[in-house]
Amino acid sequence: MYKLIIRLVVVSILFICQGCSSDENEAVAENIDSSEVEITETANVLDDTFNDTIVNQTKLFWLYLHHEEIPDALIQTEAPRRDLIVMNAWFHDYVQQFKSVNPNIKTLVYKDLSSTRSYAVDNGTDNEYLPTGVGFHYADTHFPEWFLKDEDGNRLEYTGYENHWQMDIGNTAYQQLWAEQVGNELVANNWDGVLMDNAIYKRDTYHENVYPANYDTDEAFQSAYEAMLTVINARLKQDNKLGVANITDSRLNPGVWESYLQHLDGALDEWWLVFGNGNYLSDYSEGFVPQISEVASNEAENKITLVQPHTSISDNQGFYYAFASYWLVNDGNTYFSEQEITDAYSAPSPWREEYNWNFGEAVDSYSKLENGLFKREFSRALVLVNASDTATVQIDLDIPYLNEVGEEVSSIELNSLSGTVLRKLNSN
Repeated sequence: MYKLIIRLVVVSILFICQGCSSDENEAVAENIDSSEVEITETANVLDDTFNDTIVNQTKLFWLYLHHEEIPDALIQTEAPRRDLIVMNAWFHDYVQQFKSVNPNIKTLVYKDLSSTRSYAVDNGTDNEYLPTGVGFHYADTHFPEWFLKDEDGNRLEYTGYENHWQMDIGNTAYQQLWAEQVGNELVANNWDGVLMDNAIYKRDTYHENVYPANYDTDEAFQSAYEAMLTVINARLKQDNKLGVANITDSRLNPGVWESYLQHLDGALDEWWLVFGNGNYLSDYSEGFVPQISEVASNEAENKITLVQPHTSISDNQGFYYAFASYWLVNDGNTYFSEQEITDAYSAPSPWREEYNWNFGEAVDSYSKLENGLFKREFSRALVLVNASDTATVQIDLDIPYLNEVGEEVSSIELNSLSGTVLRKLNSN
């Protein structure tokens, strides 16, 4: 018998939240009356909890997009710790180096789906290894119609990213060349797959309120992306390569994640639950549940999800909020990586002892209890997340657990927008 006694102990009528998402769509939290709730659940616990042989640990990914070479010593240290790495195309020699240390690591090459880059041209020739699928010089010389233009006929450049020129992803010739060139490169250099950046779904992404002339609606724009992903998926499957795309913030546009994932093996959510110290996504209509549901839907279809909370070593609350939420939905296909500074994709995310913890077998899927409290039980651990931005809960446990710092506890207080991972005694 698994039993939680939950008491709401801190509620404010006029609550000013400093630890919630800054999303403009965030709903104002409703006032919650102070109350005491008793929840009793019967868990399908294994007969002998600690004799199971399941090893269920955190999977980590490393997004490395800098130009500097990776030292051999760092590869020796990090390859065993990481389950997936993304690198630029010119670092293809590292594929074998990583796999010689960790044969099971997945290696993905970075390619922008939506742009070509004029900085990747030397002396009138496109670089041999590109951060995109199609070279700028080639497109500019032979197919200028592939460049996306605004209503005045000007080429669209990413705001804040100089020399990133947006391409017409609905053009079938562009789709086919992108797919063929990237597919050939994956085979030639032994990559396991490709991370396709910028599978976007709003016409004015990267240039607010400036729209491409040949797309009248966001829905038409999204249909063009689906068409391109269909072409790419068919090419990748010829050689059994993985296609993963960056579909960040699609929780704000319901249906996009599911429609794009029909043509993909996985997706990256670059801003997952934690957006910086003290800035956490709470439980509201476009918040916590839609974002963890993306992962749950991928897991149900055996697809990859890369989740990246923007936490830091100094932000324990943010880390455990994201880490516990990861374990609410991870069933073995989800990869975790902290990122403190936006776009600083160089050093690997910090290593934490928590990544060695063995959670054992999942007893159930996650469930939502009362007032934004979520739980999931494993044979060796209990995960709790309080996604409410108002209520602190007191939780009495029916058996003692070890908390994050190794203290034995029989009750805990879980603040708003926080998470905890409790380990069963003798579970190591």
